[in-house]
Amino acid sequence: MNLLPGSHFDAERKMASDILVASIDFGTTFSGWAILFAHEFESEPTKGFVKQWHSSGTLITEKTPTVVLIKPDGQTLEAFGYDAENRYKELIDEEEHEDYYYFQRFKMKLHKQLGENINLDMTLKDEMGRKLPAIDVFSLAIKFLVDDMHTVVKDKIAGSIKRSEVHWVITVPAIWTDSAKQFMRKAGENAGIAADKLSIALEPEAASLFCRHLSVDKRVDTTGIAIASFPAGTKYMVLDAGGGTIDITVHEVQPTGTVKEIKAASGGGWGGTLVDEAFEKLLIDIVGKNVYKEFKQDQTEDWLDLWRDFEIKKRNVSPKMPNTKGQQQKREQKVVAMRVPVSICKVYERKCGKSLAKAVESSSYGNNVHFVGDKMKFDVEVFRKLFDTSLSKTIQHTENLLRDRAVRDIRAILMVGGFSESPMLQEKVKSSFPGIDVIIPAEASSSIMRGALIFGHSPKSISERVLKYTYGVEMYTTFIKGKHPESKRVMKDSGPECKHVFHKHVERNQVVKVGEPQVTHQYTPVDRDQKSMRFPVFASELKDPQYTDVGCKYVGEMSVNLPDHDGDLSRAVNLSLTFSGTEIEVTGIDEKTGEETKSSINFLG
Repeated sequence: MNLLPGSHFDAERKMASDILVASIDFGTTFSGWAILFAHEFESEPTKGFVKQWHSSGTLITEKTPTVVLIKPDGQTLEAFGYDAENRYKELIDEEEHEDYYYFQRFKMKLHKQLGENINLDMTLKDEMGRKLPAIDVFSLAIKFLVDDMHTVVKDKIAGSIKRSEVHWVITVPAIWTDSAKQFMRKAGENAGIAADKLSIALEPEAASLFCRHLSVDKRVDTTGIAIASFPAGTKYMVLDAGGGTIDITVHEVQPTGTVKEIKAASGGGWGGTLVDEAFEKLLIDIVGKNVYKEFKQDQTEDWLDLWRDFEIKKRNVSPKMPNTKGQQQKREQKVVAMRVPVSICKVYERKCGKSLAKAVESSSYGNNVHFVGDKMKFDVEVFRKLFDTSLSKTIQHTENLLRDRAVRDIRAILMVGGFSESPMLQEKVKSSFPGIDVIIPAEASSSIMRGALIFGHSPKSISERVLKYTYGVEMYTTFIKGKHPESKRVMKDSGPECKHVFHKHVERNQVVKVGEPQVTHQYTPVDRDQKSMRFPVFASELKDPQYTDVGCKYVGEMSVNLPDHDGDLSRAVNLSLTFSGTEIEVTGIDEKTGEETKSSINFLG
């Protein structure tokens, strides 16, 4: 049977007794952690301490690269983040790197559509094509962040904080499927976090909570508008732009000060990594697939340096400035210069028999890319074009959302997530929606972590959500000739029945109150000797599916025992579904005995 005993719902109600809430933003490209004590939350909810990470140079950031270096045994973490990048370069220098596993940008493996399989047997390929179980890689990364937090807190505070006194919140994209969200919970538990000390928060919701508490002076935009001052009934869009996904939701302020979701989360894999893919394609266009592959595999240290340099350049590419008459024009960026590793030039010369500089001159990029010393200088327009796919998909999706009557009157667009710090994305959103205020917090990249802390201390801040899918239970119903297909006709003690019927409990785009049971339906046995009743639960993107084998995805099941069943076919079980942020709790009550059975659906099979 496919169910989880007990429920994690209670975990989300017990947080108030915890001394400390810690959050993990596990991103596609960058990750980090933050903490907020209970007494601090009472006085200043946005005060959370965010860990500062140091690269090998002078760079200090609020998040570190989501890079995992695992020892040759495939089970032990060697290093994480900047340390993993630097340690891997050392191993390359010592020619000892080949047996190590080097993973980056692996979170996107969990970005799936309904019906695509996510399970605990999935594997991940590292940068050199070697495989390990995905759950192990995710768990090792989370365990590092958990242990790092405890180390830092122990160093900073007299008297240690017990692990049992910390409630952890891990953030996930709202557009992920139920199984992907549960996978992250499982990874957290495998990393040593107790089930009742772990909550999963949705990234746009966490960011929205943070900005609801944020004053105007802590922002980089110039609108002078604070979400905290929005009156009840105000609607605003949360555009969470990360490295992997663009995740968009629409919230409405409630009279109680909480927010409710009025448009189900939507978006896609259009984040900053699409810009990286475009740059990699540009490099391959210039040097060829074989040269690039050999450069990556044999000159890995230089390959890493090239991508570190690109990450910095990508963050600073500025959009084309509008022509403004009568105003002094700022100096427009003309060129982006990147150091070219000597090794890639040598690989190219050996394989192609001519210099890379000459090859660039005669390529289709000849007029836009130039070699000067050890640098390759790109016309800035070449770099701006790298953003085209990501920006156009994001703007097109946002435009489609704004056509919906329910969200047409939004007051503002709140931009959060690391990619929201890109001047290219900021300018595109502002110019595309001139009638809507665009709000960007100064801590755009850490706003999700900080908001998750607020969620941890006040989990009921989100009062209502909109369902992405239709959910229902597979059942038998009295067979009606001409209405039901003959292939689905079966004989039961109750008479001719139609099997595989989808009985709807809730439908997509329906608003549900978080943590409260939805509609209750009654079910009766079909056989006199039944000792229990099975309730297979299915999800569908269809609004009103008829049968579970058409357009539906099995997501789990629970069973209600029927003790002392005397063959009464009118004996009833009342069934309801309750929705949390990441789980569905199924409750069945046997009318005859009053006995209640509860289970959280196990989406991982």
